[in-house]
Amino acid sequence: MNETAVVLLIIKLMLTGGIMFFLYQDARARDYAWFMWTFIPVIAVFAAGFAGSIITLALIFLLYLLTRPKGGLVKCPHCGKKIHNVLAFCPYCHQSVKRECLRCHDTVDWEAERCPHCGSANLTKF
Repeated sequence: MNETAVVLLIIKLMLTGGIMFFLYQDARARDYAWFMWTFIPVIAVFAAGFAGSIITLALIFLLYLLTRPKGGLVKCPHCGKKIHNVLAFCPYCHQSVKRECLRCHDTVDWEAERCPHCGSANLTKF
């Protein structure tokens, strides 16, 4: 291998590693097929040449951003890791991150004092 090929390989590995890290963190927080999204870039980057792999990585990243569950991330009250705000259970520690209203049986944010749906203060205990 000549020096240029080594530099291009290092750049390709660094880009792939960075995209893999982002996809793992974001997909795991959203409980969205993190294993698949983490390893798709590895397969794609070694299936094409340097220019093709850069384009492929960009397309994978764009496809992920278009298909991932929309919404914000909040902190898990138990382990402190960021998770998608619609999840009822933390994908990391598997603890409940929502409470249940005992009147209307809807889910309520962990910190809520009253149910936003029916106004009841009768929520499940911590």
